[in-house]
Amino acid sequence: MGLPKISRRTRYVVVIVITLYVLVSVQWNTARVNHDFFNSIGTLLPSTARVDDLNLKKLQPVDASRADDQLMDLRVQLASQFPYDPTLPIPKKVWQTWKTDSSDKSFPRNFFKCQSVWKTLSEAETPHHQYQLITDDQMVPLLKQMYGGVPQVIRAFESLPIPILKADFFRYLILYARGGIYSDMDTFPLRPLSTWPSTSSSFLSSLKNPLKYGNSMESVDTKTPAEPGLVIGIEADPDRSDWAKWYARRIQFCQWTMQSKPGHPLLRELITNITATTLESVADLKSSLPLDDIETTKELADDYNVNMRDKRRFDKHYKHQQKKTAKNIDGTDIMNWTGPGIFSDVVFQYLNNLIQKNDDILMFNENLDVANKGNSDGDSTTKFYKDIVKHLQDVKPSLFWGFFSLITEPILVDDVMVLPITSFSPGVRTMGAKDDNDRMAFVKHIFEGSWKD
Repeated sequence: MGLPKISRRTRYVVVIVITLYVLVSVQWNTARVNHDFFNSIGTLLPSTARVDDLNLKKLQPVDASRADDQLMDLRVQLASQFPYDPTLPIPKKVWQTWKTDSSDKSFPRNFFKCQSVWKTLSEAETPHHQYQLITDDQMVPLLKQMYGGVPQVIRAFESLPIPILKADFFRYLILYARGGIYSDMDTFPLRPLSTWPSTSSSFLSSLKNPLKYGNSMESVDTKTPAEPGLVIGIEADPDRSDWAKWYARRIQFCQWTMQSKPGHPLLRELITNITATTLESVADLKSSLPLDDIETTKELADDYNVNMRDKRRFDKHYKHQQKKTAKNIDGTDIMNWTGPGIFSDVVFQYLNNLIQKNDDILMFNENLDVANKGNSDGDSTTKFYKDIVKHLQDVKPSLFWGFFSLITEPILVDDVMVLPITSFSPGVRTMGAKDDNDRMAFVKHIFEGSWKD
């Protein structure tokens, strides 16, 4: 007796049931993997505001194959994933980002010229620089490839509520992982990339008089400094009493153009801060702050609560525990979360940590003209000379903001180079910025980005 004949309808139902089972299983497994990927690791979020017990330059990465409690610390995870080698040159790479590729019809026509100049100068170098435009759709797959060993960073990136936060964060992440030059889409270089002071042996060899600070050695090694590992510029230097009405910081560093070696520890601190800030500030997200000490946990949460950086500072009654969504973020949040506000804070914090934890840091500021020391008149850095020296000679030395004000020559602190405002903002006709043809003008910013949209 043969098997009963199965009707076409029954076969159809069976196929549908099996298909649905497979789809549900795949979705369930994917969700479980993602949950384990992000949550079972239990990454601790160390404070970037409380680093007195750390030497940020000499933080030791650990062997990722070891079951070590230190691996639970995001700062150490990043250092282990991307170890910093200061002896290597800055990679010859140029990175830019935009919503779409330049072949897309929506790509702004005025950006074609900007991109063309970057490509032309990149290819003219010997050896040439590798140019890469990263679109919004390419960001997450690329980050998963680079930061797979640090999943909380990816989680933070994907959780950022609005595009400009992601655009800011991505520039730090790509430079930390790969190095090179990052520059906004509405910029173009004015000079060959090999003429920048960061790669000029003649400029570095001209630095002869390192500044003394704190308990630094009387006889500092005056050999020619190595090629800088991170190059940034001044964005804002409002030498006026009402500066706070217009800018986030008295000295504000530019992050629309940067140059870096991969793994630079200053970028590591910035990434740690933004990751923790996102996990603490975004709605429906829980961070992995340590819970063994309730008071410490509260302090760390405040460190990373973006409302505490601006809203709460000016209004003690502001409900700072309000979590962030795409609907309640404003310009001050952007500045203090991923933008030049927090960027400038981390720059100062890292540089101060350098000279407080090390007594052999080479530091050069040619803007402090010996002939004009103590001169309180004129528009030059020397007007701040007394305050600069006072802060440097303190038991706990630090860099007074005037150290970077009104500069016309590059400053070098260890391997961090700070360029004058003219370098990345020539022709803005404010705050001492000079014209496009000035010898310190390297990148033109046409200020046509759309972050406020």
